[in-house]
Amino acid sequence: VPVTTLLAQRLEPTLSIAVLTMAVAVLVSVPLGTLAAHRAGSWLDRLVMLFAVLAFSVPVFLVGYLLIYGFAIQLEWFPVQGYVPLSEGVGPWLRSLALPCINLALLYMALLTRMTRATVLEVLQEDYIRTARAKGLGVLPVLVHALRNAAIPIATTVGVGIALLIGGVVVTETVFAIPGVGRLVIDSVQRHDYPVIQSVLL
Repeated sequence: VPVTTLLAQRLEPTLSIAVLTMAVAVLVSVPLGTLAAHRAGSWLDRLVMLFAVLAFSVPVFLVGYLLIYGFAIQLEWFPVQGYVPLSEGVGPWLRSLALPCINLALLYMALLTRMTRATVLEVLQEDYIRTARAKGLGVLPVLVHALRNAAIPIATTVGVGIALLIGGVVVTETVFAIPGVGRLVIDSVQRHDYPVIQSVLL
């Protein structure tokens, strides 16, 4: 079988995980980081930073097994393993990807939350923010204004994260038995299938 055919068969699950993971991570971490920057030094800020440190420190495979045990085996909300293609319906597709995406999103949420907090905190010290506050702008418009100006480093981190996700979901795909590019690499290494390994890495 040509390597391009193998890659084409395995690309949908990996891209699905990458896109959903980044969507969840951005939707949660940007507001969380902005809130932490706004309330810098408070208990809320400390709580958010504690979450970021824990999410970044705990190994991905351990979180994956805990999610499987809690939500798939005990509560039976999600399937334990496997992947349902998008062609079989959006509901089953999302259900099969929920746990792997949450598993990976925790790591990127930690990274993005810390980056957002740092950049927004820096922007909030600028003169134009003090001027906006002096003019009587409310908290939300000031934070939106600050976030807009702090968006470049955040966008860069998101871009790098997407690139890492496409090639770096090996552990998650193995834990959740998802037939993506990561699993293809593992299978190819075990079979000493060098053309496939070279193509995937390239």
